[in-house]
Amino acid sequence: MDCEEQTKEEVLSRLGTRLSGMKPLVGNAFPDFSMVRGIANSLRVWHPKGPDKTEVWEYNYVDRAAPPEVKEASRLSGVRGLGPSGTFEQDDMDNWQECTVTARGTVSRRYPMNVQMGLGHESYDHDLQGLTSDSKYKESNLRAFYTRWAELMDAQDWSELNVGPKVMSADDLMSLEYKSI
Repeated sequence: MDCEEQTKEEVLSRLGTRLSGMKPLVGNAFPDFSMVRGIANSLRVWHPKGPDKTEVWEYNYVDRAAPPEVKEASRLSGVRGLGPSGTFEQDDMDNWQECTVTARGTVSRRYPMNVQMGLGHESYDHDLQGLTSDSKYKESNLRAFYTRWAELMDAQDWSELNVGPKVMSADDLMSLEYKSI
């Protein structure tokens, strides 16, 4: 967006140059907050409602200083692409519902979930202070999410948990056994 280019300098002065090389499309803050960019600027809060149901609250955002036409374009992009009426969300909803049904099947329960896409392409970036990947398609977020979830489920009390940033090598990631849920 032209509007983003015009504010780039101000953003870099506020957030620092380490973010200049990043344009994340999706992100997750464990356990229930995520963001989606690309189609629209979207923030989401996930509310589990049971073993097979989740309610999602989605908020689209735009710079308050953006011109009215940019705000309107962002709103339309959010409505048309994301949310219950959006083309992407309707398609994804069908996929996620079928994944849930399939995961309950007899054959699916015999095998661990395979979340190896992009494995071996992750490394720790000291400038960004986190894991990055040179792979365009990956399941890094999924692996990190369920790794943390498993740690929380296995811990007897809070003292057993690592509360600082966790750095895992590709070898560590490959050795993990992902629990079937």
